[in-house]
Amino acid sequence: MYRALIVLLSLLATAASATAERPERSKLAAEAGRELTVKEWKCTPDGKNRWIDHVEIYDSKGRLIREEEYEEYGRRLTWHSEYSYNDAGQLIQEVIYNERGKVQKVRKFEYDEAGVCKRRLNYSANGILNSYRQFEYSFK
Repeated sequence: MYRALIVLLSLLATAASATAERPERSKLAAEAGRELTVKEWKCTPDGKNRWIDHVEIYDSKGRLIREEEYEEYGRRLTWHSEYSYNDAGQLIQEVIYNERGKVQKVRKFEYDEAGVCKRRLNYSANGILNSYRQFEYSFK
């Protein structure tokens, strides 16, 4: 039980991944064993007009592998992210691209021996470490 709680906390700590924020989407993909694309549409109140706003792609294991964000009524991709995982299924890297498809920043994740996320390292497009977030867990 304790280990399961720690694993759950590690998922929540990697908040960059929408998989933790939208578990129902992750579950749909994993249960189907197929890649899942979720498109979010903005719609006018009367429902007559709509445009693409956000896209998420999950792999057959239910892991978020790509996100896209649009603006200008769906005409322009403003950014997208690609996610990588290790063999244990832990998020290890997020690469964020700008509207021109150039790397904007890279986030890397480190885990302790129990599989709990301990740090998120933030790199610039040219690979320089800018900062990192260190996660601390405590129970009351």
